[in-house]
Amino acid sequence: MRILVVSDIHANLAALEAVLEKTQGDRDEIVCLGDLVGYGPDPRECIARVKEVCALILGGNHDLAAGGAIGLANFADHSRAAIEWTIPRLSPEDREYLSKLPLKTGYRDLLLSHGNPRDPLWGYIFSQYDAETAFSFMESSAVICCFFGHTHVPSFFLESREQGSCLVGYGEPDLIIETHGTSSAASRGEKPQGELREEGPLRELHRNNRVLLNPGSVGFPRNEPDAYSPRRGRYGAARYALFDTESGIWQFKRIEYDMQDTAKRMKQQGLR
Repeated sequence: MRILVVSDIHANLAALEAVLEKTQGDRDEIVCLGDLVGYGPDPRECIARVKEVCALILGGNHDLAAGGAIGLANFADHSRAAIEWTIPRLSPEDREYLSKLPLKTGYRDLLLSHGNPRDPLWGYIFSQYDAETAFSFMESSAVICCFFGHTHVPSFFLESREQGSCLVGYGEPDLIIETHGTSSAASRGEKPQGELREEGPLRELHRNNRVLLNPGSVGFPRNEPDAYSPRRGRYGAARYALFDTESGIWQFKRIEYDMQDTAKRMKQQGLR
């Protein structure tokens, strides 16, 4: 099974459509790790499209706030303003739908979470310390592999329990992580358990360790050089990942798309 993993679309329909078009023929199923709305100008369209194409959909903090399930006090000013702009543009059905989305769930042999699985609503995973809190939760849940979003930064955290270490890295486009977490690859026994190695664009972690994987943001990446700025011209970048359940291979992906109309409408509506 080939899975397209998307997160943090944030009402950017142009970015979402670019990813869907690019991955036609490369995916059997789509999962979304939350934050369908917020920041961008197309909240209703993105909700409808995600519901149409995704097999599994998580909610994020922006979704629950727009749905009325949580308040706005913990949001930064620009995030709060975007949610306040979004709410009157949603139908009652849209708001009810967003309010009931789960923040984390099991999926096959994986854990999916919007944020840090210890606190999927507000918890971030940026550092080794953050990752260790997530690994601790995963250990109590007997989970090896977790996909998460929320930070808008494509990244990976690979734990080696035997070595007592954690490898933290940035998800360069086309970087491959072999998880050995969900398939026949976990039973091949080709290398000693716990061995961690790097060969060019491939990083491999055996099944005796845990891994956290973040595809980055479809709508509004925050990592350089993907974060959009009008100074860079009309093109934006969308980040996503592809995961093969048979081989356990995760691949970070990036695509450029025409951001000009979206940026123009955001400016007109006072969104940023």
